[in-house]
Amino acid sequence: MTGAVPQADVLAEFPNESVPDGAVFGPHHAYIGVLLALLAVAVVWDNAPQKEPLATAAALLGATFAFATVWPFYSTTGALLALAGIMVAIVALFALPFWNSYAWFGPRGLAILGALIALDDVLEHAFGVPTPLDWLWKAHIVQHIH
Repeated sequence: MTGAVPQADVLAEFPNESVPDGAVFGPHHAYIGVLLALLAVAVVWDNAPQKEPLATAAALLGATFAFATVWPFYSTTGALLALAGIMVAIVALFALPFWNSYAWFGPRGLAILGALIALDDVLEHAFGVPTPLDWLWKAHIVQHIH
């Protein structure tokens, strides 16, 4: 097959960074996004008897665990788990009946915003693609600091 890329070569390039920014405990907006989403989860946790947003919380915490502790040692597995955790959280926020009673501009919207902020950072480190928040940081904020 001409032009076919062997699977091993594709996997060798994923993730783009073996350790996000070379410092997994640096100021990543993945952590800011997850904290924002978990704040929304905490606000609604006890609103309905015997119903908690457990899937959303577990997915966010799993993504954070993968980003912070798995990625630096097993980069492919950590990146995949971090991506999967955030995606599961986003799907849960849109699909689970628990969230249907919450407004888009309330806790549900805050949780979605937080998950998207976290996703932005994880995508950038996993695939090496420019993302909106990294572009904003590099193009506008860092320029004005220096």
